[in-house]
Amino acid sequence: MELALQRIERTRLLLPVLLCLLFLLYIPDGALLWGAWVNVEEFSHGPLMLAVALYLLWARRSLLDSFDTRGNWVGLVFCGIAGAVYALAIKAGIENLRHLSLFLMILGLFVIFGGITYGRYVLPSLVLLPFVVPPPAFLNANLTYGLQLLSTDMSVGMLRFAGLSVFQDGNIIDMGNIKLAVVEACAGLRYLYPMIGLGVLLAMIFDIPLWKRALFVVLAAIVSVIMNSVRIFLTGAFAEWTDTAISDGFFHLFEGWVFFLFSFIVMLGVCYLTLNRKEKATIGGGVLKVSAPRELQPEKPTRWAPIIGAMIFFALLVPGVLMIRNIEPEIPERRAFNSFPLKIDNMIAEEDVLPGVEQTILNMSDYFLGHYREANAAPVTLFVAYYDQQSAGSTPHSPRVCIPSGGWEIEELSEITLMNGQTTVPANRVMVTHGENRLLVYYWFKQRGKYIANEYAAKFNLLWGSLSSERTDGALIRLTMPVDASTSAAAADAKLTEFARELFTVLPAYVPD
Repeated sequence: MELALQRIERTRLLLPVLLCLLFLLYIPDGALLWGAWVNVEEFSHGPLMLAVALYLLWARRSLLDSFDTRGNWVGLVFCGIAGAVYALAIKAGIENLRHLSLFLMILGLFVIFGGITYGRYVLPSLVLLPFVVPPPAFLNANLTYGLQLLSTDMSVGMLRFAGLSVFQDGNIIDMGNIKLAVVEACAGLRYLYPMIGLGVLLAMIFDIPLWKRALFVVLAAIVSVIMNSVRIFLTGAFAEWTDTAISDGFFHLFEGWVFFLFSFIVMLGVCYLTLNRKEKATIGGGVLKVSAPRELQPEKPTRWAPIIGAMIFFALLVPGVLMIRNIEPEIPERRAFNSFPLKIDNMIAEEDVLPGVEQTILNMSDYFLGHYREANAAPVTLFVAYYDQQSAGSTPHSPRVCIPSGGWEIEELSEITLMNGQTTVPANRVMVTHGENRLLVYYWFKQRGKYIANEYAAKFNLLWGSLSSERTDGALIRLTMPVDASTSAAAADAKLTEFARELFTVLPAYVPD
């Protein structure tokens, strides 16, 4: 018995040693996550959620007094998958995958050393942590612009129901004397992310079926969206009834914090109403209540093979990750856009400059913006955003999600084919409207010589490119032309198609193949 206990203690010491090694390896990624928590308001709830996750570990610590040998090899498989994803995420510059793979690796280590029992111990805390990891930039952008328009629509409906005269122009609320812009910061992500995390936590503290736990998460998301719209409605109503300054400064900030707390209370009430009497009595009986640890059974010896496998795995993981981090990305030679041709398809360009705020948001390596004109015809505007290496926060922003933020609405959206010599090029065709104004937009992506229309396919191509080469460069190419009484949609299509054909001949020098 004494010999068995000594063996158990030795294996217990190996687990914290490997965890410490993993956290040391994770320090650069942790610094990135902390930067998101500090600098991005939508993720400022991160430290609080981390504290809750740590509390769950403390509350369930009695499970560490017991262990079993079920699933030890599965834990090693988890570690292997997580290690491969982690290395790939570093290579491709995908920050959120680094954090998520770390969580899977922690779960794998606990399962290796303590089987299903240790997995039960750590899993609830790990389930909370993904909700404090910033999602991919393109997903975040889609959510932001979608929530902007949804929150604007809902708040405008409330204002009209309250008897106020309102005109909606995209994400602009025009109330006559004042105009309110539902900007990205008002989209509601700073409500949505923490509310979903709190919804998951709330689902954990009741002993309820899995489908009802999922319902709690859905209700948390719905309540956050509705309450954000109520906040915008009250901002507009107070500005109309009192003074426009009341919607700015401290009141706006205070209103946000108050409404977050109020939204959480509303979410608690709505979720509580979905429970029956028996389920309500189980509060605190979810993950916070753990069964008493069983007595150690010395006749079930520790499985050393998966533990040795974990040690070998870390012996390979650490130098492999350090080597990948030191690989410098290949940045191809190219001509700067300050020498880009100002004459294409017999049209002369008038160069333009993006506002500084937009340049900061897009975070481009180089760009070109020009309006090509011919006689009295409508101009063709060319915008090319080039990134010499793509990473989190430094990737092309899809016009599909950026267009609505300026008050424009997408009327038509389809994929078309352009011709680059004898080669076909997929592109997106978007017809957008803003009041009486209409605009035809063509856009596509180019990465290492490959032309791509779909945003998600571009992300997959970036991931694959990081494996097959040292390059992660790419560009967004966008053509726009107004459609009015003098220029029909068919004429604009013909002109943009012709312009694109000429553009393909000069583009490779500035966006390398």
